[in-house]
Amino acid sequence: MRNYNEEELFEKTNDELRAICRGLEIAGMSKQRKEVLVDAIMEEQEGSNTNGGKEIKGISGEFVSVLTKPDARQGDKTTTTIRVSSGASSNFFPVVGKTVAQVMDFMTEVLNVSKLSTPIVNGEESQGSYILQAGDTLEFLKPAGSKGRI
Repeated sequence: MRNYNEEELFEKTNDELRAICRGLEIAGMSKQRKEVLVDAIMEEQEGSNTNGGKEIKGISGEFVSVLTKPDARQGDKTTTTIRVSSGASSNFFPVVGKTVAQVMDFMTEVLNVSKLSTPIVNGEESQGSYILQAGDTLEFLKPAGSKGRI
């Protein structure tokens, strides 16, 4: 399906926008205003860039690859790091290929990660067994009202 930009959508009539919504299987749009229709289409297009069973048209993430072994064979020359954060503390670490639980254990000291923290990978709650991949972001969220180290 074609991706539209916001300007293109606002140039279309409400009937044309509703037809696009039907094509994208967006329910509840038959009586909505143009702004709502455009927002729904834009949201659906952004959502189609995830792995929700639709074609991936793009991917973004925050990661850094550093040339650490220039003499190694092709594919082993770089180390990829991902952003790991806990509260106000955040940095890039070479944890690709590690489980969330392994990183949490290590980050207890480095970023003051609480054992009660909930691991969030790419904006969604994660299990400790999840293996981190290049492009992932990992956050540790401490429960509200909890202070100090545990």
